[in-house]
Amino acid sequence: MGKLLLPALVLFMVRGPVSPAAAAPGDSVHAVSPPAVELRIKSLDTSFGKEELREPLGLCADPRGYVYVADAMAGKIFRYSPGGESVEFEQPPLDASIYPIDAAVFGSFIYVLDYAQNRVLRYDYRGAYLDILISFTEYERMRPNSLTCGPGGNMVVTDIENHRVTVFSPLLDIDISIGEFGLDAGSLNKPFKTAVLPDEGYVVAEVGNRRAQIFSPAGRYEKTLILPGGREFSVPRSVCADRSGNIFIADTKAGRISVFSLSGDYLFDIDSCREREIAPSSAAIGWDDVLYVADLKSRSILLYKLIYSPK
Repeated sequence: MGKLLLPALVLFMVRGPVSPAAAAPGDSVHAVSPPAVELRIKSLDTSFGKEELREPLGLCADPRGYVYVADAMAGKIFRYSPGGESVEFEQPPLDASIYPIDAAVFGSFIYVLDYAQNRVLRYDYRGAYLDILISFTEYERMRPNSLTCGPGGNMVVTDIENHRVTVFSPLLDIDISIGEFGLDAGSLNKPFKTAVLPDEGYVVAEVGNRRAQIFSPAGRYEKTLILPGGREFSVPRSVCADRSGNIFIADTKAGRISVFSLSGDYLFDIDSCREREIAPSSAAIGWDDVLYVADLKSRSILLYKLIYSPK
């Protein structure tokens, strides 16, 4: 069983636009998130799976408060409850092993991307194996390395080998395809993860071009996210968005999560948890405004509380 520590809060210091007049006692730095709220981050004195996980590469959270983790090297999927208890998912029948690298929530179903067999496995939220949702071997030149579920049941897969993002309808028909190989704006080079924004647009993190780009719901290029001070992303391998459209980009090699507003303005970096360095491989945001981070350095899931307040 995984253990959950007492939920004491520790102020997380952020770097970014500062609003001293709005600062609450004990909060020395704020990041202003346009248009009407400000966002603060506090690291929680909790973690999941520290003695259990080996290579947590993907994770997702559902409205019940459960967190699901794809542990690639171990070939396992775990569910963690709000109290920290863990449940290991069933293995598919007749399969010697799987290599789960990502997970996504759709209603009461959990989709798991098995990179070894190039397919998506479907489970119920309790961890019972149901079936193979889709096998990408049926499609020419499709080898996804991440997946995301969008509004209405769309499934978004990101294909690092073929440099594109494919959106499947709930009936598993291809709805749109984004990107072609290249260095120019709107092109993709080794895209690693796609997040769906509140306006149903997309933000794509690319490890080849070391950047993140925003696309419209129809797949039209809109904007590239820029770090301040001439800095560049190193290995931006995951991205997620909160209910306000703030964008969180996990850069594993740089050891940080860079946060941007929905309009694409840089806000701040998260580069530690309880004063310890991190190597974030994936991130997801729960219904309770908790940011869950899969950390390869500690081999655990770190938790940060997102605090929103009116200006």
